[in-house]
This record gives sequence, C-alpha cells and structure tokens, in this order.
Amino acid sequence: MTIKKIKLFIRASRPFSLTASVIPVVLGGILALKEPNFNYGYFILSIIAIVFLQSSVNLLNDHDDFINKVDAKDSYGSSGVVVEGLLTLKEVYLSGILLLILGCLIGLFLVYNVGKPILILGIIGALCGYFYTGKPLMLKYRGLGAPLVFIIFGPLMTLGGYYLQMHEFTLQSFVISIPTALLTTAILHANDIRDIRHDKRAGIKTLSISIGYKNAQKLYSTLIIIAYVFLIIIIIFKYISYLSLICLLTVPAATKNINKLRAAEDSSNHIAELDKESGKLQGQFGILLILSILLSYIL
Repeated sequence: MTIKKIKLFIRASRPFSLTASVIPVVLGGILALKEPNFNYGYFILSIIAIVFLQSSVNLLNDHDDFINKVDAKDSYGSSGVVVEGLLTLKEVYLSGILLLILGCLIGLFLVYNVGKPILILGIIGALCGYFYTGKPLMLKYRGLGAPLVFIIFGPLMTLGGYYLQMHEFTLQSFVISIPTALLTTAILHANDIRDIRHDKRAGIKTLSISIGYKNAQKLYSTLIIIAYVFLIIIIIFKYISYLSLICLLTVPAATKNINKLRAAEDSSNHIAELDKESGKLQGQFGILLILSILLSYIL
C-alpha cells in the first residue's frame, strides 16, 4: 500500500472528529488516576480500541451515505474519498469492518481481564456504531443520531473508562461526562443542520429536518450553553475542582460558533465547516477539563 493510499484512509477516518471518543474515555480513566492500582496498560488499550471503533464508524458511514445517496458531489458531510473516486466503496467498507473487528478484539481482551460490564457497554457501543447508518436499523436516518451520540460519546464511554480502573460505576463519573457529551452532540447536530437540503433530497429524516431549521439553530445553541451551565453546576456541587473553570476559556469559540449559525439564514455554504469548528471546541473544552482534573491532584 502506498503512502498516498494510507493518507486517503486516514482522511476517510476523519481524524478531526476523534476527540469525540478519545476525550470521554480519557476522562473516565483520569478520574481514577490517583488510585494506587491504576492500570496504564488498560488505559492505553481503551484509547486505541475507541480510536479504531470510531474510525470504523466514520468509514462505514461514508460507505452507507454514498449507497443511500445521502452524499453527493455537492454535499459536505463525508470525507469525500468515495464521492471523488479516490477510494472504492469496497475498500472503504472492508477497512471499516477491519477496524471494527480490531476494536472489538481489544474490547474482548479487556472484558476477559475486567469483567462483563465492559462487555455490555462494548456491545451497545459496537451495535449502535454499526447500525448508525447500517441496515436494517439505519438509526441516523430515523432521527436518532443526536440522542445516540449523546449517550455513546458521553456517559457510556466515560463510565467504561472509569470502570476499567475501579470496577464500579459512580455518580461522579456520570455527571462529569455530561458537558463534553453535549458538545459532542453539537458536532453531529451542526453536521445535520448544514446537510438539511441534501438529506431531504435523499429521503432521510434527521432530527434537524424533523424540528425545522430555526428550531435546529436554537437546539445547537442550547446544547452548547447547557454544557457550560452544567459545568458550573458540578463545580458548585464539588464533583470536580474549581480549577475546571479554566474550561470557560473556550466560551469565545463557543460564542463564535453560535453566532455563525445564527447568521447563516438557512444557507449551508456559510456553515460548511461548522461541524469541524464544533469538533475543535469540544476538543479544547475536553482537554482543559482533563488538565484541570490532573492539576487538582497536584494542588
């Protein structure tokens, strides 16, 4: 395989979006870092597994969206490798299945060493990932994309990352997952808002189509605002340290994204990059949240 081909597969995996899964898993692990029995091997393997699994979902999503005529040359949603003829449908599908298998194999190793709760979480995540756009469920096309992303890329992954280390679920690990889960959901929602015209043409039904453009705009703003409000609430109730107020440094970026969408006036051209910008916001917020928790162990 040539370097050029490898770069195309990397492009198809959409690296900019991988913070959506890496951050909640790291967050769950970091919450247990101060414990004497912290297992760095499990921590690293969980990150590798989740990168494989999300990359798999992104590849399979490209395949399914092209098959179902959601992606076309004038649309924005995919990585573009299939639409532009850079990779074949078969190559994208098989690479997605391969990464899914590799992610599941690592997951099974962790299940064997940690226990059945990880198996349950893994099965839920893998099935939802495959059937996100895969037949017969095609969950995204039935308007279930946003709630699924919130659950999987929020509580599910953070609780899983924490359980790998502590062999228990806690309220703290659940509530701390909420702000980043909301911001991750905003990434998908930005994508869906931008693609309303193309998705309607393809005959699918996303949440943005169901509630209409104006309400979808309001929902995007609400997801972001609630993320910051919830952060302050869990700081007040001492689930995390006041040091996590450092996450408020991302408010200007959040405000910029909200204002850009409000000014778009139903024009996808003006928000073509909003999903990537929302991904950057989630990544910056998540990294600052993780750093603040690490600092709280030292100070």
